[in-house]
Amino acid sequence: MDLKRKVALLAFWSLLLPTGANAYFSQNDQGEEVFSFMSTFDSPRNAALEKAASALPSTDPSIVQLNPGALRLPEGTKRIAEIHWQTGDMADNQGSISYTSSYKWFLYQISYNWLDYGTLTGYDEYGELTDKEYNPLSQLATATISFPMKHIHVGITAKFASDHLADDEESDRTAWGAAFDWGITWQSPSKIFGLAVVARDFGYLLHDYADDGVDTFYPMSQTFGISAYYRPVIAPRLTIMAESDFPRYAEPKLNLAGEYALGQSFSVRAGFTRAWLDITRDMKQLISANSRPDESQSGRMLSAGLGYNSRLFSLDYSFSYLAQGLGVEHRIGLRIGL
Repeated sequence: MDLKRKVALLAFWSLLLPTGANAYFSQNDQGEEVFSFMSTFDSPRNAALEKAASALPSTDPSIVQLNPGALRLPEGTKRIAEIHWQTGDMADNQGSISYTSSYKWFLYQISYNWLDYGTLTGYDEYGELTDKEYNPLSQLATATISFPMKHIHVGITAKFASDHLADDEESDRTAWGAAFDWGITWQSPSKIFGLAVVARDFGYLLHDYADDGVDTFYPMSQTFGISAYYRPVIAPRLTIMAESDFPRYAEPKLNLAGEYALGQSFSVRAGFTRAWLDITRDMKQLISANSRPDESQSGRMLSAGLGYNSRLFSLDYSFSYLAQGLGVEHRIGLRIGL
């Protein structure tokens, strides 16, 4: 069996076995996962495309946030330094720094991500204000290796995260854990379309928040994703992307996006996210079905953005409306090729 068939078979069984088991996806365990902040470190491009771009190979190094197997380096570039930052109603200060390069026939990347929630005032058990102030901080460090081949590309990312809540008199309320991502990408010889299978945040807490000598190994989101992209022949500057995510402890969702190239340097992007439960409900309401899901996620995510790319540097911006009226977010990113 050749390498291409081996990799395709591995991807198929890696996805089929857990998704086919009722014990893996349990609705009774919704909300059990921890460290959900790990999925919020989106670059401006990934945010504008609502995480639908994991099947499309990209020279934006932050693509490893979605799929480590989609990483590429621009032709003639040996290394890339990148930083992106965001602000909004959910974070006082959040950003990422990464360095990407190559060694022989594989690519590698290291990154540091932080989420500073600002200063919070404490309350006691009776709901009364106290004189204590807290500065929670979430951090994530990653290391990625990607192996590009002719049509199939594979990659894996190791993650180490910490979440600091407070410094109490009795103990330091800090949890930390480890996880990994993997991704397999296939691109057609024509590069008109491609497919990918990814897995994100497969890991557990290694130390929980309470320093009581007993650690509870809560899991992370453990999300599988299937994605695709397509470039219409009649509109070659347009790329349409879609991904369906299957989190272990939450409802699956659909991400749709489009990116249009304006000349050689500019790009316009837009994305949309909707839970499959809501899509099913909306479709049944549209056809006036008597039976429809009696629950709704009511979570719509809309984003848009712009990108500029040159030989010297690249600049990206995105604007997002968060689900359920949680506010807005602005992201800006800069990367420099060396």
